[in-house]
Amino acid sequence: MTKSRPPALNLTFDPGTWTLTWLCSDDVTVTSCSANQTLHGRLRKQKMKNPSGCRCKFNPLTLHLGVTLKVTATVAEGNVTISERLDYEVPGPLGSEAVNISCEIHDAAAMTGRQLPGCPGGPAPAGCSLHNLTGLPRQLHVTVAGSSRFGAIRPYDLILNTKAIERLSPPLNITGRCNASHCAVSWAPPRTWADMGFNDFRYELDLRHADTNPDAMVTISSRPENRYEFPSPEPRVGHRVRIRVGDVRSQRWSAWSPPVWFGDVRPAIPRLPIYVIAAAATLICALGLALAWKRFLGRRRLLPRIPEIPDKVSDNALVNSEMLRKDLAG
Repeated sequence: MTKSRPPALNLTFDPGTWTLTWLCSDDVTVTSCSANQTLHGRLRKQKMKNPSGCRCKFNPLTLHLGVTLKVTATVAEGNVTISERLDYEVPGPLGSEAVNISCEIHDAAAMTGRQLPGCPGGPAPAGCSLHNLTGLPRQLHVTVAGSSRFGAIRPYDLILNTKAIERLSPPLNITGRCNASHCAVSWAPPRTWADMGFNDFRYELDLRHADTNPDAMVTISSRPENRYEFPSPEPRVGHRVRIRVGDVRSQRWSAWSPPVWFGDVRPAIPRLPIYVIAAAATLICALGLALAWKRFLGRRRLLPRIPEIPDKVSDNALVNSEMLRKDLAG
């Protein structure tokens, strides 16, 4: 009697959903399925036991590296264990895929990819941007595909931790206040796309005196109150501060905030009310006029008026016009 051949599982793989399927059979029970691939020289393996529904759905896989899929099953007739393997390779020649891909989430609202050959909205040789991050998962699978008149282009894909690729923005609402002996700087944490609390942040303050250049770098981590106090007695020439924020789990730092100036308290010339200034000006003018009048009177006393010589003609009120004509004629 000839031995019957084990049934074929006919494995198929959907790279869009990382789902492996096979033919269902009443006399075949699948006991496990696995997906193996090598990433950065290390073997990465996903394995599921006793899957149901004639399928296995894996976590995101980096497909451009290739993946080996395997299903192990038991055949009821004869209690035979069988296995079937499927090697999946993305289409396209090696070396045609995109390289040096990097992505970052910025301004808590957008994701930008650089060195990308194309985007959903059309070709873009340098990169592309995604401005709607609604529903973006913690683990993001990005695939870069393309086309060429010379032939197929091999897709390139990678898996990103969206929290790790977020570029932090500088802190918000930076203020500085001082009293007679101390100053305090306060700020608000930046807006982030990922859910981050005060324990996730650390801050670096670049604090300087307004009239000098030496740096005073202060690092602050994990404080529920974003505030830094330091002694600064009056009189003072003021301070300048700028702040950046970092993630405590990485070396990521935001850009520096714009500088904020505060605490300038110097001995000042008292400011007089306008009406006092106007009254003083009027008084000065009056004193000037009085002095000028006094000098004028003094000069008149020193130089008395010289008596005028009487005119025998014009000063004689009794001379009539006829006599005047005779005098002038003679």
